[in-house]
Amino acid sequence: MSRRPELNDEDIGIRSFHLRKERAAETGMERVRYGLGENWANFSATDLEILEWALGECWALMGFADWNRITFSALKVEDVEKIIKISRDIIGHKIRGYSGFEEIIGILRG
Repeated sequence: MSRRPELNDEDIGIRSFHLRKERAAETGMERVRYGLGENWANFSATDLEILEWALGECWALMGFADWNRITFSALKVEDVEKIIKISRDIIGHKIRGYSGFEEIIGILRG
């Protein structure tokens, strides 16, 4: 019989945080997709992965109440394109992560 590794409160907290972050990003993506309608299909799978990653990171930086005030379905194609571009710049180390996410949060807030 194999022993299961023991989980401490910190491990459980970290896992819980990651699950909430993933769910928040997924919910944001669903609402963006609804708002963009047919235009959603114009984004590549890679673009959408980057967008979901960015939304998750922004969720981690924002407070719960602030996140829940975002109207994701009101984002325009241009907004989503900007978010993806900024995210690519963060990933490529062309801009600092925190300043890039602050810019994305500004877009999300409208």
